[in-house]
Amino acid sequence: MVSESVVTRHLAEREPAGFGGAIEAVVLSGTHQNPRRLVNGRNKAFLEIDGRPLVRHVVDALRAARHISEIFVVGPADELASVLSDCPEVHCVPQEGKLLSNGWAAIRAVEAHRRQQAESDSTTRPVLLVSCDLPLASPVAIDDFVERAAQVDAASGSNNAMLVGVADEPGLKPFYGAEAEQGIVRPLVQMQEGLFRLSNIYVSRPRNLQHSEFLQTSFSYRKAKDWHNVAKLVFSLFRQPGGWFAAWMTCRLQLTAMLRHGKGRWYRRLRAGNTLTKVERGVSTVLGGPVRVVVTPYGGLSLDVDDEEDFRLLEANYQRWSVLSAAEFPADGSSQQGQREPGPESDQGH
Repeated sequence: MVSESVVTRHLAEREPAGFGGAIEAVVLSGTHQNPRRLVNGRNKAFLEIDGRPLVRHVVDALRAARHISEIFVVGPADELASVLSDCPEVHCVPQEGKLLSNGWAAIRAVEAHRRQQAESDSTTRPVLLVSCDLPLASPVAIDDFVERAAQVDAASGSNNAMLVGVADEPGLKPFYGAEAEQGIVRPLVQMQEGLFRLSNIYVSRPRNLQHSEFLQTSFSYRKAKDWHNVAKLVFSLFRQPGGWFAAWMTCRLQLTAMLRHGKGRWYRRLRAGNTLTKVERGVSTVLGGPVRVVVTPYGGLSLDVDDEEDFRLLEANYQRWSVLSAAEFPADGSSQQGQREPGPESDQGH
């Protein structure tokens, strides 16, 4: 659970969104070129839940969000044009390849649009990045994240290269299921400040990243439950400038997760040293630009469609879970599931 200090550090007092107005959003809608990323034999962007493709769920949430202006969707152009044909304000960007190539294609489209609008800061203003496979993304969750990201950005005193969303355990618990109810339980990162899971939403100034190419490597090896991926990621980190610290933190976090069930002395010692500040330091060094963590109480921003089982559960529980994803949270950042305080006893991740 998130302690009082984390709420203070990441959320402070609520203020209006501070990015100088609404920001553009980029939706990453996959590719047909990687068979390992297909779900049920299809690009998951076009799988339907509640009668709408997944990418349409995300686009509709962005269109209704107060802090989002233009929307750029990158992926298979013809199919995107078909499912977004009644959204003339949405810009479809043809895919160029893998995640990183597609991301930069969309960023260049955003910058070109800004230049057409004669904006002087066409490459320095931040942009929201979000994946296409988040059917539980809601306008309130997106606006809330943008506000939190703006607060973190202002508090850090620098133009951060990335503001990375992470969901906390209280925000994820409502989706665990209970008794006869189905649910999704994902592995959680064991931190001193609480238990977290990476969300698929970011605010970024990509031109501030000197080593953005490593994003493709980290994405390829992101499945930490597979030790082969962990080993590959660690060796890749060693090859990055200053990557030894990030490699050490990766191993440390993985070991802490392995020891979580016993909650013994080594688990407690390791977890006590796993701080958000250290993670930010390691990631910032590897990517070559300042990176900060933004804690969100909206667990639905972390529930993406990784495989057929995820899709089945999200489809079956969509009506119930979408209500949770649209709920308002108190201004102090606390969830409706109770006080958030750190402690190994709160570990329910599997």
